[in-house]
Amino acid sequence: MAKSIVTDLIQIFKSSINAVVPGNLVKNCLKYCSSTHRLQLCGEKYDLINKNVYIVGTGKAARNMAYEVEKVLGSKIKEGIISIPKGNYDHTTINTNMFYYEGAKNNLPDKDAMNTAEKVEHLVSNLGKDDFLLVLISGGGSALLPLPRHPISLDEKTMLIKKLAHSGADIKELNTVRKRISGLKGGQLAIKGKNAQIVALILSDIIGDPLDLIASGPTVKNEDNPLQAVDIIKKYNLYENLPHSIVTVLNEINSVETFPKDTVQNFIIGSNKLSTEAAYYKAMELNYMPIELSNIVNGNVKLIAQNYVQLTTSFCNFLNGKINKLTLKDIVNKLDIPGLSPNFVDSIDDSTCFKEKGYCLIFGGEINVEVKGTGKGGRNQQLALEFSNCIHDIKDEINNFDVYFLSAGTDGIDGPTEAAGAIGYSDLISDSKKECLDVNLYLNNNDSYNFYRKFKDGSFHIITGHTNTNVMDIHLIIIKKCK
Repeated sequence: MAKSIVTDLIQIFKSSINAVVPGNLVKNCLKYCSSTHRLQLCGEKYDLINKNVYIVGTGKAARNMAYEVEKVLGSKIKEGIISIPKGNYDHTTINTNMFYYEGAKNNLPDKDAMNTAEKVEHLVSNLGKDDFLLVLISGGGSALLPLPRHPISLDEKTMLIKKLAHSGADIKELNTVRKRISGLKGGQLAIKGKNAQIVALILSDIIGDPLDLIASGPTVKNEDNPLQAVDIIKKYNLYENLPHSIVTVLNEINSVETFPKDTVQNFIIGSNKLSTEAAYYKAMELNYMPIELSNIVNGNVKLIAQNYVQLTTSFCNFLNGKINKLTLKDIVNKLDIPGLSPNFVDSIDDSTCFKEKGYCLIFGGEINVEVKGTGKGGRNQQLALEFSNCIHDIKDEINNFDVYFLSAGTDGIDGPTEAAGAIGYSDLISDSKKECLDVNLYLNNNDSYNFYRKFKDGSFHIITGHTNTNVMDIHLIIIKKCK
C-alpha cells in the first residue's frame, strides 16, 4: 500500500474542488459600479438605477455565492432569502437585509426547507416592474426549495422521490418528476416573479449542464410532456401505490402559464468540466501523466466499476506490450463509459515515456445506485468498493502495477454520511480479509460507509466536510508500474 499515492489522490481531488469555489466563480462574472448603478453579469449589462435589487438562492453553493454578491452589491440589496444546507451557516453577513435559512438535512427536503420555500414564493410573487431579482442556483437546490403543488404534502412528495432514487432513477428522471409536482421548480419561480427582471447564476451539478434540470430549473421554462413524469414513475413500478394527492396533480390539465422569456436570463458559471481540468493540471504538477477522459459519466454503479476495471486492465496490458494501440482502441470503443473516446490512445506511448509516478485517468459525472440493502453509504463509497472488488478478480493479470481508485463528491457529502467518498485499490480485498471484513456483505447491504469506517481505521475514507460547492463527482484511477 503506497501512502504517497493516497496523499496524491486526495490532493488532486481537492484541487478539483478549489476550481469551483463559488465565491471566485461569482467574482469572475459579476461587476458593479455604485456610482453609475451599472451591473455587469457574464458580459451582459444592466441598469439598476431606480431599481430595487432582490436576491434568492438555493443549493449547496448558495451561501458562498450569496456572500460574494453581498460584497459586490452591498446596500443596493433590498432583501435576500438564501436556502442552505443544515450546518452550513456561520452567521457572517455584510447586509442586514440578507437572510440565510438552513434546511434539508442529509439533502432531504424537510419542514425547515419548505418554510424557506414559502418565504421565497411570497417574495417573488410580490415583485414589480421596478424590481431586479438575482437568483443563485446550485446542486442540492431541489431539496432546499421544496414546495409541493396543492394538495400534495411534503411527506408524500419526499417519499416518492426517495422511492425513485432507491429504485435506481437517475438525477434527470428525479428532477423531471420534481418539476411536475412542485410549486417553484420547472420555471414556476420565474412565472411567479414575472413582473420583475430576473437573472440566474447557476453552478451545474448535472451531466451536460441542462438548465431545466439543475435544481429542477426554477427559472427555466418547463417544456416536458406532462406524461413524462407519469412514465418515469411507472417505469419503476411505483404508480399503483401513489397517494391520491399526487395522482390528482399528475392528471391535472394545467392552464397554460406564460413563461416570461423576455425578462429572464440564465447563465451557467461553473461545471464539472472546470473540476476535471483542475485535476488534470494538479496531477501533472505531481508528476503523473494525466489523461482527462470524460466528464459525463453516468450509469449503474456496478456496471461502471466493471467498465473502469476493464479499461484499467487493458491499459496495463498495453503498457506491458501485450496488446498494441489498435487493439486497445478497439477495446475502449466497446466499453460502456459515457463520454469515453478511443482517441485518447493516440496520446499515450509504451512504458518508455511512463512518467515517474505513472498515469492518472480522470473522469467526472454522477452514477446511480439501486439500493437493496439497509446499510449506510453513498454512490462514491459504493463505487470505490465495487471497483476494488472487481479488480481483485483479475489482479494477477496486472501484478506488476499498483492501481488506486478515488471516487468522491465535490460537495463533500456522499449520501447521508459525512464522507465525500473513498479510495479503493487492487489489494484492498486481500487486506480487508486480514481484518476479517467481508466486502460482499457490505456491498450487498449497501453499507460501504461502515466498511470504510472500519477498514484501516477509516484511513481510506475521504472527509472534507461541506465544501459549499457542487459539480457532481470526480473519479480518478492511478496506474503505476511497480519497481
